[in-house]
Amino acid sequence: MRVLFYWSLLVFSLAGVAMPTNAQDLSNLTGMAVLRGHCEKLIMAGKDLSDHCGSQIVQSIYNTGRTGFTVTIGDKGTVATFSGLEGAKPDADTQLQDLDLVIFNLGIEGVESTKSSVKGGCGYSNPFKGPTTISCQATSDKGEAYFLQFRSDGSPPKMTDLRKDADAGTKDIVDTNFAAGEWVGSAMKDDPEGGCLVTKQVDRKTALMLYANKNEAFSVNIFNRDWNFGPQAKATGELSFDGKVFPLSGVSVRNEHVLTLQAGAEEDNLESPVRNSTKLTFKSGKKRIEARLTDSGKAIDKLWECVDRS
Repeated sequence: MRVLFYWSLLVFSLAGVAMPTNAQDLSNLTGMAVLRGHCEKLIMAGKDLSDHCGSQIVQSIYNTGRTGFTVTIGDKGTVATFSGLEGAKPDADTQLQDLDLVIFNLGIEGVESTKSSVKGGCGYSNPFKGPTTISCQATSDKGEAYFLQFRSDGSPPKMTDLRKDADAGTKDIVDTNFAAGEWVGSAMKDDPEGGCLVTKQVDRKTALMLYANKNEAFSVNIFNRDWNFGPQAKATGELSFDGKVFPLSGVSVRNEHVLTLQAGAEEDNLESPVRNSTKLTFKSGKKRIEARLTDSGKAIDKLWECVDRS
Protein backbone atom coordinates (compact mmCIF):
# COMPACT_ATOMS: atom_id res chain seq x y z
CA MET A 1 0.00 0.00 0.00
CA ARG A 2 1.25 3.48 -0.73
CA VAL A 3 0.43 6.69 1.07
CA LEU A 4 -0.77 9.20 -1.50
CA PHE A 5 -2.86 12.31 -0.95
CA TYR A 6 -5.69 9.82 -1.65
CA TRP A 7 -6.07 9.23 2.07
CA SER A 8 -9.69 10.31 1.64
CA LEU A 9 -11.35 11.44 -1.57
CA LEU A 10 -13.10 14.78 -1.98
CA VAL A 11 -14.51 15.80 -5.34
CA PHE A 12 -13.67 19.41 -6.20
CA SER A 13 -13.64 21.82 -9.15
CA LEU A 14 -10.42 22.01 -11.15
CA ALA A 15 -11.00 25.65 -12.04
CA GLY A 16 -7.92 27.72 -11.30
CA VAL A 17 -5.70 24.65 -10.69
CA ALA A 18 -2.53 24.23 -12.74
CA MET A 19 -2.82 21.05 -14.75
CA PRO A 20 0.11 18.62 -14.37
CA THR A 21 2.52 18.11 -17.25
CA ASN A 22 3.68 14.55 -16.63
CA ALA A 23 5.08 12.43 -19.42
CA GLN A 24 1.89 10.35 -19.39
CA ASP A 25 -1.20 10.03 -21.56
CA LEU A 26 -3.97 11.87 -19.69
CA SER A 27 -6.19 8.82 -20.25
CA ASN A 28 -4.01 7.12 -17.61
CA LEU A 29 -4.69 9.87 -15.06
CA THR A 30 -6.70 8.47 -12.14
CA GLY A 31 -6.74 11.47 -9.82
CA MET A 32 -5.37 14.77 -8.65
CA ALA A 33 -4.83 16.42 -5.27
CA VAL A 34 -4.08 20.02 -4.36
CA LEU A 35 -2.31 21.25 -1.23
CA ARG A 36 -1.96 24.88 -0.22
CA GLY A 37 1.01 26.21 1.68
CA HIS A 38 4.45 27.70 1.05
CA CYS A 39 7.00 26.75 -1.58
CA GLU A 40 10.17 26.97 0.48
CA LYS A 41 12.65 26.15 -2.28
CA LEU A 42 12.64 25.55 -6.03
CA ILE A 43 15.86 24.92 -7.97
CA MET A 44 15.62 24.17 -11.70
CA ALA A 45 18.81 23.19 -13.54
CA GLY A 46 20.82 24.94 -10.83
CA LYS A 47 18.79 28.17 -11.01
CA ASP A 48 17.03 29.37 -7.85
CA LEU A 49 13.38 30.14 -8.70
CA SER A 50 12.12 30.05 -5.11
CA ASP A 51 10.87 33.64 -5.15
CA HIS A 52 8.57 32.85 -8.07
CA CYS A 53 7.20 29.52 -6.84
CA GLY A 54 3.44 29.42 -6.20
CA SER A 55 1.48 28.75 -3.01
CA GLN A 56 -0.03 25.42 -4.01
CA ILE A 57 1.21 22.06 -5.24
CA VAL A 58 -0.68 19.58 -7.41
CA GLN A 59 -0.13 15.84 -7.17
CA SER A 60 -1.18 13.83 -10.23
CA ILE A 61 -1.63 10.05 -9.94
CA TYR A 62 -1.58 7.65 -12.89
CA ASN A 63 -2.66 4.01 -13.16
CA THR A 64 0.85 3.19 -14.40
CA GLY A 65 2.28 3.82 -10.93
CA ARG A 66 3.71 7.20 -11.91
CA THR A 67 3.14 10.24 -9.72
CA GLY A 68 4.02 13.87 -10.37
CA PHE A 69 4.28 17.00 -8.23
CA THR A 70 3.55 20.25 -10.09
CA VAL A 71 4.10 23.85 -8.94
CA THR A 72 3.47 27.13 -10.75
CA ILE A 73 6.30 29.59 -11.46
CA GLY A 74 5.17 33.20 -11.69
CA ASP A 75 1.74 34.15 -13.01
CA LYS A 76 2.15 33.48 -16.76
CA GLY A 77 1.22 29.80 -16.75
CA THR A 78 4.74 28.40 -16.32
CA VAL A 79 4.85 25.14 -14.37
CA ALA A 80 7.44 22.60 -13.25
CA THR A 81 6.69 18.92 -12.61
CA PHE A 82 8.81 16.40 -10.69
CA SER A 83 7.77 12.97 -11.94
CA GLY A 84 8.62 9.37 -11.12
CA LEU A 85 7.44 5.97 -9.95
CA GLU A 86 6.31 4.94 -6.51
CA GLY A 87 9.22 4.00 -4.26
CA ALA A 88 9.56 2.41 -0.83
CA LYS A 89 6.89 2.79 1.86
CA PRO A 90 8.57 2.94 5.27
CA ASP A 91 5.33 3.12 7.28
CA ALA A 92 1.59 3.65 7.03
CA ASP A 93 1.94 7.44 6.91
CA THR A 94 5.06 7.94 4.81
CA GLN A 95 5.72 7.50 1.08
CA LEU A 96 8.94 7.70 -0.88
CA GLN A 97 9.02 8.20 -4.63
CA ASP A 98 11.76 7.72 -7.18
CA LEU A 99 12.36 10.57 -9.63
CA ASP A 100 13.40 10.07 -13.25
CA LEU A 101 11.99 13.14 -14.99
CA VAL A 102 11.64 16.89 -14.44
CA ILE A 103 9.38 18.79 -16.86
CA PHE A 104 9.44 22.56 -17.44
CA ASN A 105 6.52 24.07 -19.35
CA LEU A 106 6.35 27.79 -20.17
CA GLY A 107 2.60 27.60 -20.73
CA ILE A 108 2.90 29.17 -24.19
CA GLU A 109 0.87 27.64 -26.99
CA GLY A 110 3.08 25.97 -29.57
CA VAL A 111 6.16 25.90 -27.31
CA GLU A 112 7.22 22.38 -26.37
CA SER A 113 7.91 21.60 -22.74
CA THR A 114 11.49 20.78 -21.70
CA LYS A 115 12.01 17.30 -20.28
CA SER A 116 15.16 16.46 -18.32
CA SER A 117 16.12 12.91 -17.36
CA VAL A 118 17.17 12.86 -13.71
CA LYS A 119 18.00 10.53 -10.84
CA GLY A 120 16.64 11.30 -7.41
CA GLY A 121 13.63 10.97 -5.16
CA CYS A 122 10.80 12.57 -3.17
CA GLY A 123 9.41 11.96 0.29
CA TYR A 124 6.28 13.09 2.08
CA SER A 125 3.94 12.15 4.93
CA ASN A 126 0.18 11.96 5.44
CA PRO A 127 -1.21 15.50 4.79
CA PHE A 128 -4.42 14.72 6.66
CA LYS A 129 -2.53 14.76 9.96
CA GLY A 130 -1.39 18.36 9.88
CA PRO A 131 1.35 20.26 8.03
CA THR A 132 3.56 18.10 5.83
CA THR A 133 6.69 18.75 3.79
CA ILE A 134 7.07 17.42 0.26
CA SER A 135 10.76 17.27 -0.57
CA CYS A 136 12.16 16.28 -3.97
CA GLN A 137 15.82 16.28 -4.99
CA ALA A 138 17.45 15.09 -8.21
CA THR A 139 20.44 15.50 -10.52
CA SER A 140 20.28 15.45 -14.31
CA ASP A 141 22.54 13.48 -16.62
CA LYS A 142 24.43 16.77 -17.17
CA GLY A 143 24.99 17.22 -13.45
CA GLU A 144 22.38 19.96 -13.08
CA ALA A 145 20.62 20.21 -9.70
CA TYR A 146 16.84 20.09 -9.23
CA PHE A 147 15.20 20.64 -5.86
CA LEU A 148 11.63 21.21 -4.64
CA GLN A 149 10.54 21.71 -1.06
CA PHE A 150 6.92 22.59 -0.31
CA ARG A 151 5.43 22.94 3.17
CA SER A 152 1.64 22.64 3.47
CA ASP A 153 -0.38 24.92 5.75
CA GLY A 154 -2.01 21.99 7.55
CA SER A 155 -5.33 22.15 5.72
CA PRO A 156 -6.39 18.86 4.09
CA PRO A 157 -5.78 18.44 0.38
CA LYS A 158 -8.59 19.04 -2.09
CA MET A 159 -8.97 16.01 -4.29
CA THR A 160 -10.66 14.58 -7.33
CA ASP A 161 -10.91 10.89 -8.17
CA LEU A 162 -11.24 9.98 -11.84
CA ARG A 163 -11.72 6.29 -11.25
CA LYS A 164 -15.14 4.79 -11.92
CA ASP A 165 -15.09 2.87 -8.64
CA ALA A 166 -14.22 5.93 -6.53
CA ASP A 167 -17.05 5.40 -4.06
CA ALA A 168 -16.08 1.81 -3.38
CA GLY A 169 -12.40 2.69 -3.10
CA THR A 170 -13.13 5.49 -0.66
CA LYS A 171 -15.12 3.20 1.61
CA ASP A 172 -12.35 0.62 1.70
CA ILE A 173 -9.74 3.20 2.65
CA VAL A 174 -11.79 4.94 5.34
CA ASP A 175 -13.03 1.73 6.95
CA THR A 176 -9.58 0.26 7.48
CA ASN A 177 -7.61 3.21 8.87
CA PHE A 178 -6.91 3.07 12.61
CA ALA A 179 -4.64 4.44 15.32
CA ALA A 180 -3.59 3.63 18.89
CA GLY A 181 -1.48 6.27 20.60
CA GLU A 182 1.59 6.79 18.41
CA TRP A 183 0.74 3.73 16.30
CA VAL A 184 -0.98 4.26 12.93
CA GLY A 185 -2.27 1.50 10.68
CA SER A 186 -4.40 0.48 7.74
CA ALA A 187 -5.19 -2.41 5.42
CA MET A 188 -2.58 -3.20 2.77
CA LYS A 189 -4.02 -2.63 -0.68
CA ASP A 190 -3.82 -5.61 -3.06
CA ASP A 191 -2.39 -7.93 -0.38
CA PRO A 192 -3.61 -11.41 -1.47
CA GLU A 193 -3.51 -12.59 2.15
CA GLY A 194 -5.69 -9.74 3.43
CA GLY A 195 -2.97 -8.19 5.56
CA CYS A 196 -2.87 -5.02 7.64
CA LEU A 197 0.10 -2.99 8.87
CA VAL A 198 0.50 -0.81 11.96
CA THR A 199 3.54 1.42 12.37
CA LYS A 200 5.27 3.41 15.08
CA GLN A 201 7.78 6.05 14.03
CA VAL A 202 10.89 5.61 16.21
CA ASP A 203 12.84 8.57 14.83
CA ARG A 204 13.25 10.42 11.55
CA LYS A 205 15.00 7.44 9.95
CA THR A 206 13.49 4.45 11.75
CA ALA A 207 10.07 2.84 12.04
CA LEU A 208 8.76 -0.30 13.76
CA MET A 209 6.11 -2.11 11.69
CA LEU A 210 3.78 -4.94 12.78
CA TYR A 211 2.02 -7.00 10.12
CA ALA A 212 -0.82 -9.52 10.41
CA ASN A 213 -3.02 -11.31 7.88
CA LYS A 214 -5.99 -13.62 7.50
CA ASN A 215 -3.72 -16.68 7.76
CA GLU A 216 -3.01 -15.58 11.36
CA ALA A 217 0.57 -14.70 10.51
CA PHE A 218 2.19 -11.99 12.62
CA SER A 219 5.56 -10.41 11.91
CA VAL A 220 7.79 -7.65 13.24
CA ASN A 221 9.56 -5.49 10.65
CA ILE A 222 12.06 -2.68 11.09
CA PHE A 223 12.60 0.12 8.59
CA ASN A 224 15.76 2.21 8.58
CA ARG A 225 16.49 4.78 5.89
CA ASP A 226 20.27 4.24 6.20
CA TRP A 227 20.06 0.55 5.28
CA ASN A 228 20.62 -0.23 1.62
CA PHE A 229 20.42 -4.01 1.23
CA GLY A 230 20.96 -5.54 -2.19
CA PRO A 231 18.74 -8.24 -3.77
CA GLN A 232 20.88 -11.12 -2.45
CA ALA A 233 21.86 -9.52 0.85
CA LYS A 234 21.79 -11.46 4.11
CA ALA A 235 21.34 -9.96 7.55
CA THR A 236 21.73 -10.96 11.18
CA GLY A 237 20.65 -9.30 14.38
CA GLU A 238 19.94 -9.61 18.08
CA LEU A 239 16.52 -8.84 19.54
CA SER A 240 15.68 -8.14 23.17
CA PHE A 241 12.61 -7.08 25.13
CA ASP A 242 13.12 -5.03 28.31
CA GLY A 243 16.78 -6.02 28.27
CA LYS A 244 16.17 -9.77 27.94
CA VAL A 245 17.42 -11.41 24.73
CA PHE A 246 14.71 -13.04 22.63
CA PRO A 247 15.92 -15.93 20.42
CA LEU A 248 15.46 -15.30 16.71
CA SER A 249 15.47 -18.05 14.11
CA GLY A 250 16.60 -15.58 11.49
CA VAL A 251 16.46 -12.11 9.99
CA SER A 252 15.30 -11.71 6.38
CA VAL A 253 15.73 -8.77 4.02
CA ARG A 254 12.27 -7.60 2.95
CA ASN A 255 13.60 -4.81 0.73
CA GLU A 256 16.54 -2.42 0.71
CA HIS A 257 15.35 -0.59 3.83
CA VAL A 258 13.34 -3.22 5.74
CA LEU A 259 14.27 -6.27 7.82
CA THR A 260 11.76 -8.90 8.98
CA LEU A 261 12.48 -10.65 12.29
CA GLN A 262 11.80 -14.38 12.37
CA ALA A 263 11.07 -16.40 15.51
CA GLY A 264 10.68 -20.17 15.57
CA ALA A 265 8.51 -22.04 13.13
CA GLU A 266 5.83 -19.35 13.16
CA GLU A 267 6.36 -15.60 13.30
CA ASP A 268 3.38 -15.09 15.61
CA ASN A 269 5.64 -16.14 18.52
CA LEU A 270 6.69 -12.48 18.60
CA GLU A 271 3.20 -11.18 19.31
CA SER A 272 3.22 -11.88 23.05
CA PRO A 273 6.53 -10.15 23.90
CA VAL A 274 5.59 -7.14 21.76
CA ARG A 275 2.27 -6.90 23.63
CA ASN A 276 3.70 -7.32 27.11
CA SER A 277 7.03 -5.45 26.99
CA THR A 278 7.84 -1.77 27.40
CA LYS A 279 10.90 -1.57 25.14
CA LEU A 280 12.24 -3.39 22.08
CA THR A 281 15.95 -3.30 21.23
CA PHE A 282 17.42 -4.59 17.97
CA LYS A 283 21.09 -4.72 17.04
CA SER A 284 22.32 -5.41 13.52
CA GLY A 285 25.94 -4.70 12.71
CA LYS A 286 26.76 -1.26 14.07
CA LYS A 287 23.10 -0.23 14.12
CA ARG A 288 21.26 -0.26 17.46
CA ILE A 289 17.54 0.53 17.45
CA GLU A 290 15.42 1.09 20.55
CA ALA A 291 11.65 1.49 20.38
CA ARG A 292 9.20 2.13 23.21
CA LEU A 293 6.22 -0.22 23.04
CA THR A 294 3.65 2.05 24.69
CA ASP A 295 0.11 1.09 23.57
CA SER A 296 1.47 -1.89 21.63
CA GLY A 297 -1.27 -4.16 23.00
CA LYS A 298 -4.01 -1.77 21.83
CA ALA A 299 -2.26 -1.41 18.46
CA ILE A 300 -2.15 -5.19 17.98
CA ASP A 301 -5.83 -5.54 18.94
CA LYS A 302 -6.75 -2.96 16.30
CA LEU A 303 -4.40 -4.63 13.82
CA TRP A 304 -6.37 -7.88 14.11
CA GLU A 305 -9.66 -5.97 13.88
CA CYS A 306 -8.40 -4.48 10.63
CA VAL A 307 -7.56 -7.96 9.33
CA ASP A 308 -11.11 -9.13 10.15
CA ARG A 309 -12.62 -6.15 8.25
CA SER A 310 -10.36 -6.19 5.21
